[in-house]
Amino acid sequence: MTQDYPETPARRLTGKTLDGGWTIGEIIDRPPGSTGGHFSASYIVHSSNGRRAFLKAMDYTGALKSPDPAKALQAMTSAYNFERAVLEKCRHHNLSRVVRVLDTGTFPSESGNASDVVQYLVFELASGDIRSFINVNRSFDLAWALRLMHHITAALRQLHGVDIAHQDIKPSNVLIFQNDRTKLADLGRASDRHGGSPHDELDFAGDQTYAPPELLYGEVSRDWATRRLACDMYLLGSITVFLLTSVSMTHLLLSRLNEEHRPAVCKDTYRDILPYLQHVFPEIIREIQAKIPEEYEENITNVIKQLCNPDPELRGHPINISSRVGRYSLERYVSLFDRLAKNAEYSLKRYTLSYNS
Repeated sequence: MTQDYPETPARRLTGKTLDGGWTIGEIIDRPPGSTGGHFSASYIVHSSNGRRAFLKAMDYTGALKSPDPAKALQAMTSAYNFERAVLEKCRHHNLSRVVRVLDTGTFPSESGNASDVVQYLVFELASGDIRSFINVNRSFDLAWALRLMHHITAALRQLHGVDIAHQDIKPSNVLIFQNDRTKLADLGRASDRHGGSPHDELDFAGDQTYAPPELLYGEVSRDWATRRLACDMYLLGSITVFLLTSVSMTHLLLSRLNEEHRPAVCKDTYRDILPYLQHVFPEIIREIQAKIPEEYEENITNVIKQLCNPDPELRGHPINISSRVGRYSLERYVSLFDRLAKNAEYSLKRYTLSYNS
């Protein structure tokens, strides 16, 4: 089964050369059923010295065909300019756990038609996202998963350190590079504390499948840290849940509610719904705990409880919450995941040596 795409300028770049010297190869089509704009395209590009990278291109065909072209054009250009600016900020601060932008630019219109203009971003090329590295038919690789969580948590700590919240942490945005290095990708939905984020008017700008429950019910704090950093904490915990269960914490929470209490139909406030979520939350934690090796179950389940608490006011490490100092700090979790990963890696190495002797 193939997915049909309209013929747009962004899909006619194969063989062209960017100002930075990159030559554009064949287009990469998304799998059937995947999400994403029909007026953007992805390619593998090659440098003169043989380096390969990933190119994301977009054009304005869709915007110009919309009922309000001026508004649509403004939204697209704002999104592109913001993503480029936030990526440059990450590069300037040398955030090693965030996918690096290598080049940006514009293909001007050759016909003078505005719809022919293509803007692009070139990123370092990953081997794939975490979904391509998980095989549910094989035994769970705890050492790999813990090291991955260490890398993701370190990436978030780096972003929060420069006042950026990611807002869209999900399996497809966690990329694996050589030597199992993990980085966060796709900052198009991020929020910069210092303004300029084009999606800040939305309750939640990321993938609704992974959204913190309070934002699905429209409870939006006026405090940037509570709204954004507590959101990232929840999304981080939900990635841990995904690695163990293949679904998000949001799915597990909402699937336990009666239909009338779910966001799509519920008219109550989040504070009215919160007791129901808090009631099912321990049951979910117990089911997740049963999937974790005994040596690690207490630490990992405590992390999930702390990061994914349905009440954003209760998210984070208990010491930080009680002291009100560094309330949404990830420092303790970076250290914890690193320690747990080292223990699991050592146990795996010892087992392998014993098995092969």
